[in-house]
Amino acid sequence: MIADEIQVVEKYPELTDSKDETTRYIKESIINAIVPFKKSILEINRKGKLNENKLTQIFVQCIEYQIRRLCENIAVNCQYHDIFFNTKGVPDFYFYRCEETQKHTALFVVESKRLPPPSKKAREKEYVIGEDNNGGIERYKIEKHGKGFCECGMLGFVEKQTFQYWQKTINLWIENIAKNDNNWKNDEILKMNNYSDDYCQLSSIIHRYNSNTDITLYHWWIQCRNV
Repeated sequence: MIADEIQVVEKYPELTDSKDETTRYIKESIINAIVPFKKSILEINRKGKLNENKLTQIFVQCIEYQIRRLCENIAVNCQYHDIFFNTKGVPDFYFYRCEETQKHTALFVVESKRLPPPSKKAREKEYVIGEDNNGGIERYKIEKHGKGFCECGMLGFVEKQTFQYWQKTINLWIENIAKNDNNWKNDEILKMNNYSDDYCQLSSIIHRYNSNTDITLYHWWIQCRNV
């Protein structure tokens, strides 16, 4: 192998069949996109409040640059319509193999939520549960999102309070739901992995309603209070 070829391989590693390696690229691209995202919305936000869909769209644009730097065979796009399992939910963005001969099944899907949600009282706990089974975590539990996956994600735009506040609050919601609903368990609470001023990473295990398989959820929360 000549020197030029070695440099190309180092810059653009090929996507393998290793789920761990693929997930590593995806998680790294999400982390790398956070600071550019915050810079992007700082100026835009002065012209009017950005809703959840607009925030997600900007974030996906930031991820697109980062994922291509890590692996040119992975792409990212907004809104995943599942044509393989025909699930009803539409996660806010997804990663997929960027190869001409491959079926574009998703590699990883992510649901976005604002913290706190819009002012309507009924949507207060929407990160966890919501009207018509539209809560963020809830969608994964009932396989409205993430059917066929063992790992998926949640993205939180934190516009008020701290990361620790939301972890405590959300975990309390889950524990209270578990008291009255056997489909929810106390071990589904969110565990903090690490955090900085800009973002934090959490994880949780989700027990699905209608199958014996669990799903791991990775949570990325971005501090948006001052942007």
